[in-house]
Amino acid sequence: KCYNSWSNAALALFATAGATCTSSAVVAFHPSSPVVGRRAHAQLTTLFSTAGDEHAVSRRSALSHALGISTTAAAAAGLTLYPTQASAGLGAPVPFDESVKTYFTGALTNAVAALRVESALRWKNISDKRRVRNFDGSKKAKYGPRNTLVAFCGCKDDSTPVADSVAGMLATDLTNAGVAGLVSLDCGSGGMPSGNFMADLAAEAKKLSSKAGGNVSIVLVYGPHVGVSKEGRVGYVERRVADKEDLAVSEYVTAAKEGSSRDEEARAISAAAKQAYKTIRGKVEAQIASVTGAGGAFWDGISELSVIGGVTINRAKFGKEGGEDCFYALQAKALTSDGETFDFYEGAFGDRDISAKDRE
Repeated sequence: KCYNSWSNAALALFATAGATCTSSAVVAFHPSSPVVGRRAHAQLTTLFSTAGDEHAVSRRSALSHALGISTTAAAAAGLTLYPTQASAGLGAPVPFDESVKTYFTGALTNAVAALRVESALRWKNISDKRRVRNFDGSKKAKYGPRNTLVAFCGCKDDSTPVADSVAGMLATDLTNAGVAGLVSLDCGSGGMPSGNFMADLAAEAKKLSSKAGGNVSIVLVYGPHVGVSKEGRVGYVERRVADKEDLAVSEYVTAAKEGSSRDEEARAISAAAKQAYKTIRGKVEAQIASVTGAGGAFWDGISELSVIGGVTINRAKFGKEGGEDCFYALQAKALTSDGETFDFYEGAFGDRDISAKDRE
């Protein structure tokens, strides 16, 4: 329903991806294309949702950025994208997608968000046409598989497998250890940091530095989560536990007034989740600031700390309406051992029209 295939190879790629989409697209892959990575092919229809509208060009650019290639390179590699009319062969809109677009405008599937972060971490834009690899002071590439540590400060009551989270995908793609090496920090229900998690993070980084024989780059992912049901109801999500289905209820549903409309309820709950993110961000940044001063002991064996914050939007994982979680990205910045801080949010998510108020 989501695509027309020109080859069995393209059909196989989408079959294994399990991708969902809200519009049709014709996607052709050259069999030897070097840009078809582990998950990139699964995200094409997400980036090209509502194909044929005025944002199609920006989505082409977003796709090129997510894959870490230029439009010219994509064409040379044999990757061709042909958006078709949005109404071609489509049924009713998917309630989950519609709610995400309305209440978390600009959110991306976890896999696309992870790809964008990876590209922004590994490359620096020198100009519109030129990028260079991100090196540390000793001329070693940052965020390589041997010298990267990924940590997660998230909700312990989130039943989404960690491998399917943004942090889990970053660990899989950026590190040799994969998900098994992901450091889960002490962040209890709701993703609120507790204890001195930065001390635990530094200890794990120093272990890796000793093993790798050089400085380590750290990626810290944090933020709360909220569900959206198959019917598009914000604050609720279907779960399957021990072969039994139930409806999980978010702690943020108490923000909605009794008797409010579905839209009023959704806006109140989504606003509560975004406010929870800001509270969590304040505690995360306070702990980071307490240990990351230039020349401090934290930086022994560590060259860079990148911080990725946002709200995870949970989705049912079963049935025809099931699919991948989404990530409402609200922060992407890096701190270096020499005291510099640089924001790479615009490079990773600047085209998503995410509310500036939500990022304040």
